[in-house]
Amino acid sequence: MPPGYPSGGFPIRPPGSTPPRRRRALPWILTAVALVCVAGLVAGGLVWWTTRHDDSSRAAPLDGQLTGTFPTAPTAKWQVGASQLGGEQFVSPDPNKAQYLSLGAVHDEHTLVTFVSSQSSSGRTLAGVDTETGKHWTSSRTVQGCSDTIVNGRIACYDQSTITFFDTATGSVVATADNPSPQAYEIALNTDGAYLRSFTDGGLSIIKLDNSAHTVRTKYYPLADGGPGGDASSFTATSSLVASGQTSVLVVSAADGRELLNRAGYATTEPLADGSIAVISASGSAGSFTPGPVVVVRPDGTTVEIPGASVSVPTVASPNQRGHLLVDGKWTSVADKSSTWTTAVGGPDSPYGSTAAVLADDREVVIAQGENLTVADTVTGQTRWTQKVASSYATGFPVTDGQRLIAADPTGGITALSLADGSNAWSLPVSAVGGASSGSSPAAQTFAVGSTLVTLTGTTITGFAPTGGPAGPPGIAPAQTQTAAGGTVTHCATAPTFTPQQFRTTPAGLVATMKVVATCADGDVMSGTGTRISIADSGSLVASGRFDFSRAPAAIPPSDVGEGITMELTYPPGSFYRTPDTLGQANGTVAGTFTVDCDPGPQTTTSLPKPEGGSAAPPQVSTGPALPPGVDLGSTTGDALRRQANSDRAFILSTLNNRWVAQLSSKRPGLFADGKTWDNQAILDEFLALRLRFNDVRLLYSDEWSVFSQPGWWVTVAAATFPGPDQANAWCAAQGFDGEHCFAKLVSTTAPPDGSTRYR
Repeated sequence: MPPGYPSGGFPIRPPGSTPPRRRRALPWILTAVALVCVAGLVAGGLVWWTTRHDDSSRAAPLDGQLTGTFPTAPTAKWQVGASQLGGEQFVSPDPNKAQYLSLGAVHDEHTLVTFVSSQSSSGRTLAGVDTETGKHWTSSRTVQGCSDTIVNGRIACYDQSTITFFDTATGSVVATADNPSPQAYEIALNTDGAYLRSFTDGGLSIIKLDNSAHTVRTKYYPLADGGPGGDASSFTATSSLVASGQTSVLVVSAADGRELLNRAGYATTEPLADGSIAVISASGSAGSFTPGPVVVVRPDGTTVEIPGASVSVPTVASPNQRGHLLVDGKWTSVADKSSTWTTAVGGPDSPYGSTAAVLADDREVVIAQGENLTVADTVTGQTRWTQKVASSYATGFPVTDGQRLIAADPTGGITALSLADGSNAWSLPVSAVGGASSGSSPAAQTFAVGSTLVTLTGTTITGFAPTGGPAGPPGIAPAQTQTAAGGTVTHCATAPTFTPQQFRTTPAGLVATMKVVATCADGDVMSGTGTRISIADSGSLVASGRFDFSRAPAAIPPSDVGEGITMELTYPPGSFYRTPDTLGQANGTVAGTFTVDCDPGPQTTTSLPKPEGGSAAPPQVSTGPALPPGVDLGSTTGDALRRQANSDRAFILSTLNNRWVAQLSSKRPGLFADGKTWDNQAILDEFLALRLRFNDVRLLYSDEWSVFSQPGWWVTVAAATFPGPDQANAWCAAQGFDGEHCFAKLVSTTAPPDGSTRYR
């Protein structure tokens, strides 16, 4: 055992589940010889596929997403300050949040509505902003709280004396009446009218008012024994149901007030697209309640019980995913209660209310938990990427334009992340959204209001116009651009040539940008369901994975066009073995010969509309690793470790030598830890995971550095340097590592092992 290390040896387990830091993609521009894809003849039937010329044939965006795209950073088209509306700060219209002066708003496709608050007044003023023009209004009436939705251009609000329906386009009063229950707390709205909730000893009353604010009925409901819900509360309505959540969950019929569910439970009330509502009940008796099961109440009053203690309904969902929930980290069908996969994100051990399914389409499910955004494959649940953003506790959740997620970032500004790989598309500073530093005021919240991206800070509302064309739904790759003359391309018996343009890493893995040129006069088509593409550098495997081109087939123009197309291939962790900096870049060129071996598998179509030369094919993400025949994985990964250490050595000597750093891991083949025996592949996988997770990490081989007394260990260190060991250990603590998985280490080729390690 090397001197100076814990009695348990080198840190042997991968770091724990701390939030990953956002990193920049590292571009490596390459000029190389052509990659030749060796393919055989294929057979297959035709499937329907089309490119799109105009908006009339474009797939419609999903409910809740932006209808315009934001490929580049936008500039503000309007901005409204709280001082312009007669107040000092914006506050959520939700009475639960308003009592703590928390930020928030509600909106429909035209108007954002919020409260304006002032220290000089105990009341709150309702305000609305037309998100297309920035035109705004305020109401002369102060109110206590409002409904969580806008229905047919109206919002319902209340105070101790009055119920008021406002027109959200103008702020004018549509209907008003005396409050039939001065102790009322929360109001809900649907097309039939408003529902006022009032707690009494041992139960609650729900008062229904029609759209003229006339009382239709008042009904009292004794509540089940209360569960451990605390002071959290929710109250909402769909077209068929009204639901109350606090220490008990009550769901009733909106039409006649019939009681449909009444149990101990929690505050969660999550509406589904079909008008159902999901709640979390509690089991047991007073003093010994446990959360669960999740109960879905359907519009007809029937219920579905699903084992689980947490639930989230995706905010934006494709038609195929609208009947699914995230229950204890399981992607669960309401129809049959089956789960296709499970992820650790949002599991039963997650803090209550901390996790939300932001988006679910047929390609990915986006999950927000605290400061992390995680994108999982819809079919397999495999994590595709994770990025750090501002905490969703304060900011709510990101919005999407179908190609990107736009979220508040930790600096107080906003950032756009590619749905495909998590890379940063653009960012705006805190000054652009009219906010202050995230430490002194709430971070920005984002809203998708038609085509306008709206941000809300404590003092400012800002509207941003799209910088691209109309949006399509997420989960569908952008179509290639057709030639104006039309025509088709057909599958070619000889494979296209691939020339690398760029290698880079993103949170999703290694991305290879290729120029792809057909070898046939009629062009080419790639549509295989299991196409293996393996990239090698002078015989050393760089990446190898299987791709499903049937999801978004690639059309390649005829060879006489010459330009070909560009194509991005993403190899997730487990399917790539080399990082861009090991690929022999020197003076802007690659000193090596790259080849690609392509096994196309069965094709699903042989003819597609002819694309324009130079257009971009839909990006492809490997569905899993797939080694070429005759490749030994142990030798491949061992070679990759050696090449990585060789590549990193020059950087370490010039930048890290005789400096204190944070050591993150060390392993050697044959080490038994965490219930498995570590080999070259496991060691490489861990290093690459850390490389993707942090801005920069480097690999050392212990034989080559005098501060290690034992040979044969692969050691991973963060590339940041520190004045001394205490600062390095402080960095470890700030990243959430425990003392076993991160501690201070002096890197040197001359210093002895003694004194080169400082534990926490």
